[in-house]
Amino acid sequence: MSIKQDCYALVQEIVVKRDVFCRCPGCSNLAGAGHHLFKRDRMATAFDTRYVIGVCVECHEWARAEKNEFTDWVISWLGEEYWEALRLSNTTVKHQDFKQIRDNLKQELGKYK
Repeated sequence: MSIKQDCYALVQEIVVKRDVFCRCPGCSNLAGAGHHLFKRDRMATAFDTRYVIGVCVECHEWARAEKNEFTDWVISWLGEEYWEALRLSNTTVKHQDFKQIRDNLKQELGKYK
């Protein structure tokens, strides 16, 4: 596994342990995955656990299939922070120190063990 893949796996582990239950509206299932609120391709928010939520399998499918409905819910949930996070997520990051990111994520994970 590459260091970058390790970072993604740590994000998933953190979010599932942090949230325990699915954070989608009206759901009380156990969280089984982390869903990134913003695209990961530009990397600015890819490893920021503030913008990843724990979801169950059904709600993960809902979030992917009903993107507009999910986004509307995220906006109502995050409020003004959504717009700042969206701006950040649209920032392209070309060089990441994945070793440092991994170390930071491991430290964050320690809070939930």
